[in-house]
Amino acid sequence: MKFAHAFQERLQNDGYPPEWVTAAISYRQLKKCIKKVERELDRLGLDVETLGQVLRTAEQERDERHAQYLLLNPDADASCAALFEPKLLIAVDEATGEPLDAHLSPTTRDYLQQLSLSQPVLSGSRLSQLRLDSSSEQDSSTGGSPSPDGPLRPTALRPFRMVELPLTSDSEFFSILTTELSGLAALQTAEKTRLSAQVTELGAVVSKVTEPDRRTASKVDLTKWRRVFELYVDSSIFFSANGDQDRGQQRDAATAQAQLQKFSDELRRQEIAVAFKKKESAVALERFLQLNVEMLQSMRFQEINDLAMKKILKKFDKRTALNIKTTFPTTLQLLPHGLTLLPASTAKAICHQLSTSLLPLVPSLDDYLCPVCFGISWRPIRLRCGHIFCIRCLVVLQRARQDHCPLCRGNVVMQADANNLDPALARFLRRYFPEEVRAKQKENEVAAGVDRYGQAFVGGRCVVM
Repeated sequence: MKFAHAFQERLQNDGYPPEWVTAAISYRQLKKCIKKVERELDRLGLDVETLGQVLRTAEQERDERHAQYLLLNPDADASCAALFEPKLLIAVDEATGEPLDAHLSPTTRDYLQQLSLSQPVLSGSRLSQLRLDSSSEQDSSTGGSPSPDGPLRPTALRPFRMVELPLTSDSEFFSILTTELSGLAALQTAEKTRLSAQVTELGAVVSKVTEPDRRTASKVDLTKWRRVFELYVDSSIFFSANGDQDRGQQRDAATAQAQLQKFSDELRRQEIAVAFKKKESAVALERFLQLNVEMLQSMRFQEINDLAMKKILKKFDKRTALNIKTTFPTTLQLLPHGLTLLPASTAKAICHQLSTSLLPLVPSLDDYLCPVCFGISWRPIRLRCGHIFCIRCLVVLQRARQDHCPLCRGNVVMQADANNLDPALARFLRRYFPEEVRAKQKENEVAAGVDRYGQAFVGGRCVVM
């Protein structure tokens, strides 16, 4: 199936809003523009093979005597339809107007010479004198001549200038493409704003249903939401969390969809939704899942439009040899300040907001574990270096006369005393991790009993033999 048909089919059948479909890359229209560019070049005697050879020669020899195809940036106040000014330039002898590249056909060479004599010198296009080609020094008496295998070989420092070949269809191509890219960027910005507002609203609900309160402690869904967010982080739906090289890399839409499905299946398997004590929690969870579905849809839409742009640039190069597949994306990144045609990843922006404003509403136990026993830092001790340990582990370190912090190796352990207790953190842990605190408290009591009575202290009581 040809890409144009497959692209249109996906736009129509993947459930995108009508305004999204309208804003998508007009692949077929751009293909028609490419055919116009191809016909224009053919009329100038520059078929794809000839022009490709000329441009390749210039690139291989790093010599501007041949030809250049430039995408010039406009002024900062240019409209989207005129963001690029494409120019096809051919080098000619400054005095005679004769083209310097022997790959050109006689007809094209005559046309260029006539054009150079009637065309004013391009502003800023006067280039430095040609370097002396060492292979032509022996022919200095002949005045130089076209080589059968390459460009005209100058026998002395020979001034030249660039003549612009008049093309119109390439300007039409870039006008359409840049206008559509601008529309896609605006669409993604609007979508990011909409989803961001949803995250903010969802945060208000989650904060309400998870806020610990002594009077309604039995009706708080704090533990359940903590489990939801733990599963969500572990699922790494939109960004990879595995491997040093892949960590933080955005997944493709197909992988993200599979990860989202696994997350949803795990929520159902653990029956978290039915275990909620508040109706608002169940509604909020559905909204959270729908938010991720919409992020995935935005990612999928951006992905297929990125592919359409790569395909159309590749086709442009194949039909014209003008090599814009790499130069066009690079030029997009060099637009004047305030102009952008590269839509930012909506998934990346919303994931960042989730990780900074929503997930922290439900504190994670991993952030409050003692680095020695890996249990909750109950009765936390904050050392002078800033690292936190549970009081039991600090006592063990001091008894062993280990003065260096296990994390930073600072000489701070033996200096710690009751003044290093962090009562504010202790209250916070009691409030947000009541079950873990009770379990750690009981564990500490047993350990203290063993310290005092020996191994005969079993199950929290002293056994008399």
